[in-house]
Amino acid sequence: MHKEVTFMSSKTPLSGTFSVPKSDSPLPCVIMVHGSGAQDRDGNISGFNTKIFKYIADYLTQRGIASFRYDKRGCGKSKGNFKIAGLSEMVEDACAAIDFISQQSSEVDPKKIYLLGHSEGAVLAPEIASKRENLAGILMLCASLRSFEEDGVKNAEVLNRDLKKMTGIKGKLARLFLYSKAPLKTMTKLRRKVENTKAKRMWLYFSLVSTKFYRETFNYDVKSFLKNTEHPILAIGGSKDFQCHPDDTLLIPNISPNKTDVHIIENMDHMLRHQTEEPSILSYAKSCNYPIVPEVNEIIYSWIINQNTYKSLKQDQ
Repeated sequence: MHKEVTFMSSKTPLSGTFSVPKSDSPLPCVIMVHGSGAQDRDGNISGFNTKIFKYIADYLTQRGIASFRYDKRGCGKSKGNFKIAGLSEMVEDACAAIDFISQQSSEVDPKKIYLLGHSEGAVLAPEIASKRENLAGILMLCASLRSFEEDGVKNAEVLNRDLKKMTGIKGKLARLFLYSKAPLKTMTKLRRKVENTKAKRMWLYFSLVSTKFYRETFNYDVKSFLKNTEHPILAIGGSKDFQCHPDDTLLIPNISPNKTDVHIIENMDHMLRHQTEEPSILSYAKSCNYPIVPEVNEIIYSWIINQNTYKSLKQDQ
């Protein structure tokens, strides 16, 4: 059963979908936190209908696990202004979602609530968990442990590579507006611009963006939260993920003091799709025509079931 619900994050009403399988007892529930950009509850963003969270939610519902996914503030049916929000608002909204689901005691077991983040959501998950200790565990899909500058340079280099391959007038226009001759210099200049302005928004590549988001992102350190986490972690990466490299996923157990299960799925890209070609942003439009890699759902389900079994055994001892 899928229910349309509204919950409050401070004074901002946010909308989401609460998916609850039929059951005579309260169920485990997975709360989903988006990647970067103006995303709706399914993980869709302008130009890319990824449906990442919808695929995961539908699978979990079929296997008897509840889930909750919501529109980012200012996106979909949620109120608020995404264009001036920063990472702190994303954390605040996720905490509000956890509080809301924790109150649904007739349908959800408050001791079996899990937080699942993809990309930016995975990076924020350890901080969110530090503010909501009642979580049963966190799931980090395609997380980056690098600085915003490092990721920005790396992604610009991949984009430059792809732009060079584009032909005709479309390729010429794309290179004119998107090609970065010196990615590191561009990132350094962007950081200086963000830190020197008092405006809430600024122009970046023909779009008005939140300066708070960029200011907080430039100064964010996921490792500082990860090294203090008290929750078990499931970390999943893809061997074809160029945005958040699988090497970062493999490093998570070395930083987190708690039990961490790591899986690198062969030939999976950042959008959790099977990718046999050289991965790129330009390849997403094609790969998103297909469902996510089945192993993602299977690993998530098995991990949650194992966590609950382990806790039940400990309680019986």
